[in-house]
Amino acid sequence: MYDNTDDDREDTARERACEPSATEPGSGTAPGPAALPGESGESAGQRIGQGGLSGADTSIPALASASAGQRKLTSTARIRGAVMLALSCVRIATADQLSMVVTDNRVGVGYTLRALRDLEALGLVGHGRHGRSKVWHLTTSGQRAVAEGGDVPVRPHAATGERAIAAGLAAHGLGVTEVMLAFGGHLLDWEVEVDHSIDKVRRVVTDAVLRRDSHRAEVEFLEFDRGTMSVARLAAKLRAYQAYSEATYHEGERGTIGTTKYVWRERYRRSRSFPLIRLVLDGGDKATLERRTEALRQQIRGIRLRVVAAPLWMLQKPSEEWTWEPIGVDDGKTRQAA
Repeated sequence: MYDNTDDDREDTARERACEPSATEPGSGTAPGPAALPGESGESAGQRIGQGGLSGADTSIPALASASAGQRKLTSTARIRGAVMLALSCVRIATADQLSMVVTDNRVGVGYTLRALRDLEALGLVGHGRHGRSKVWHLTTSGQRAVAEGGDVPVRPHAATGERAIAAGLAAHGLGVTEVMLAFGGHLLDWEVEVDHSIDKVRRVVTDAVLRRDSHRAEVEFLEFDRGTMSVARLAAKLRAYQAYSEATYHEGERGTIGTTKYVWRERYRRSRSFPLIRLVLDGGDKATLERRTEALRQQIRGIRLRVVAAPLWMLQKPSEEWTWEPIGVDDGKTRQAA
C-alpha cells in the first residue's frame, strides 16, 4: 500500500498497476465533493477527486522554473498542488491517505507517490517513518509556498510535523487525519492543532476545528483519543473546554471600563452557543470503547457543554451508519434544569 523503499523500479511497477486504463477511465465511487476538472497534459484516465480541493487553483507557479536544473517532473502541477494543499490542512499523512484527497478513492496512489517524490526533490515536502510506512509533511519552504497561494490562512508559527514524526508521535496525527478524511467535505474547512487561550496561563489545544455553519455554531471541535490517555486526563481536557467557554474579559483600558464579554465569542462571532465537541475514540475493541465512553461520561457528569463520542471504526463506515453518543449536557438545558 505504501512506498516503503527507495527502489524506483518497484515504485514504477506499483504506479503502473494502479493507473486507470487510457480507454477505461477510473470510476471511483468515494463520497465527497465533485472531482477536480482535469487539465491538459495529465495521463489518460486520470481523475482528481475527493477531499474538498475542487475548484481551487492548486498549481504552484514556481515549480516549473525551480525544477529545470534538478530533475524531470513525472507528476502534473494539478496533483502536486492538491497534495500541497492537503498536507497544509492535515499536517501529516501517508501517501495512501493523501490519495483519498487527490484521486478517486485510492485508485491513483501511484500519481500521489509521483507528486510526493517531485515535491521532495524540490524541497517542498519531506518524510519520516511510522512503522513501515512513510509519513509525509510540508517543509518550511512548502508551508511558505502554500501561504503565498492564498488558499489557506497563514499560520506563521505552525509546525511542519517533522519533529512529531521524528519523535515517534506520528500515530496521533495520522489518526486525526483519518478522522478528517472520514468526515469528507472540504479539507480547506479544517484546521489542526488550534490553540484556544483561556487566560494568560491556561489554554486548550484542539486537535482539529471544522468550519461547519449551523443554526447554532460556525465550527465544531474534534478531539481524537487513541486510548493512550487516561480517562481522568481526557475528562480534564473536556473540563478545560468548559473553562474556555466561561472565560471572560473586560473591554476598555486595563479592563476597568466597558462590558464583560466571553473570550470564545470574540473568535467565533457568528455562533449562538459554544461549539459542539466531537470525541473520537480508538485503541480497543467495541466493548472496551463502550466502557471507556461510559467511564468518561461519569467523570464529566454535570459538564455544561455539548459533547458527543463515537469510535473510529464507526466513522470508517458510510455516514448514514454513524451514531454519536451524547456524554455532555447542553448548556441551555443545564440552565433550565437549574
